[in-house]
Amino acid sequence: MGQKNPKLTEREYEIMEVLWENKKEMTINEICEKTQDPTLTVPCVAQIMPRLLKKGSVHVEHMISAKTKYARTFLPNISKEQYLECELDALYQKTDIAGMLSMLVRLDRKHGDNKLLDELENYVKEQRQREKGEN
Repeated sequence: MGQKNPKLTEREYEIMEVLWENKKEMTINEICEKTQDPTLTVPCVAQIMPRLLKKGSVHVEHMISAKTKYARTFLPNISKEQYLECELDALYQKTDIAGMLSMLVRLDRKHGDNKLLDELENYVKEQRQREKGEN
């Protein structure tokens, strides 16, 4: 990926998750209403949004009338997939492919369902078939 995305804290990621899942501009109040975390209150989100703005993770889309005040609506500047790709790329820079695969296998075993290994195996097979079809 061309652009480097700043690492998000756990709280910042929670807010981004709400924006990514809802796929629409949202006010701070709307973000709080949609979150599953009761500790993510309006004052908490209001404190975190300037950090997300400064990092360039979100932007203000509109100013809207909300009862007797105005509220800003926010949209993400990056998709969840793009963010996660950057996170994996940063991890890849610290290790090699074998290290990453070993880590994934350990995580899969930790969860005890082999879903990840099965999905990786199917993905590799599909990619090999695509390559054969392109040649």
